[in-house]
Amino acid sequence: MLINTICNGFTSISNIAEVRLIYEWCNKDWKVKFRHVLQGSNKVADCLANAAIGKLNQVVLFSVPP
Repeated sequence: MLINTICNGFTSISNIAEVRLIYEWCNKDWKVKFRHVLQGSNKVADCLANAAIGKLNQVVLFSVPP
């Protein structure tokens, strides 16, 4: 429901930068599909995020998966 609200333009004037960025991505000329994934179900993203802690201002390349 939140993503639908953002994509329908109700939040295009939001003060929250992340919300505006999602709105801009939704309105690009391509097909975008969002799906909520529970945090515990997304182990790959959790592992990558934990491996990159403290390195958020730089590109992190993994030659071997963590």
